[in-house]
Amino acid sequence: MAIEVVWTSYGRPAAEALHAAVTAAKGGEALAPVTVVVPSNHVGVAARRLLSSGALGPVAGQGVGLAAVTFVTPYRLAELLAAPAVAASGRRPVSTPVLAAAVRAELAEAPGIFGPVRAHPATEAALVATYRELRDCSDTALEALAATSGRAAEVVRLHRAVRGRVAPSWSDEEDLLDAATELAGGPAAAALGAVVVHLPQVISRHAGRLLRALADHVPTSVVAGVTGVPVADAEVRRSLDRLGVTGEPTGEGDPTPVE
Repeated sequence: MAIEVVWTSYGRPAAEALHAAVTAAKGGEALAPVTVVVPSNHVGVAARRLLSSGALGPVAGQGVGLAAVTFVTPYRLAELLAAPAVAASGRRPVSTPVLAAAVRAELAEAPGIFGPVRAHPATEAALVATYRELRDCSDTALEALAATSGRAAEVVRLHRAVRGRVAPSWSDEEDLLDAATELAGGPAAAALGAVVVHLPQVISRHAGRLLRALADHVPTSVVAGVTGVPVADAEVRRSLDRLGVTGEPTGEGDPTPVE
């Protein structure tokens, strides 16, 4: 099932595009479920308040208010779909202290080029942060990164070693997103109703896979906000690529470049 995209400017036009998408998804039935995937919780709160206020018109039928519309971030969406399955596997959500302990253990055993600074708190903090960044990378990307320099190769080596330490007993955001992707055709996904991805900003590789998988089973659309300035829109375009959305803004209501 293809993902439909609506191109819009930010601000009021984006809110109106979301209103139209939710209204179309409900098809006049106030209790028809719709799930709106938002870039952050505060965007979800603002969008919910605006739609429920009636300022943009009724969402279903007549009157004000909003029912059966859930606003979630990609991570929260994955929790709804797969948290029980991941918990049943016996793995617990990983925390920063757990990652830090794994980094310390690896530095103690095989510090490599980090030997002279392996006990420094800044080394540990930097490697924990780097681990989280690299978790969204594919094996191919990690290999390409490792090939760029000796230091990069050491960072990748440590990343993989730490991953080997925590993976058997602990799960992270990427594990949850992967598990949710595998369950995209299940009953929990069907209960989401239509899915609207509202103003995607930075969608990770794992989150993109989940949303593409959902689109194979439930109606999915994207309200894509762009400014018309290529540099400003680059991250949004990258996220849309991960969703498999192609094409360019066309039509009277599309954004124009900001001077």
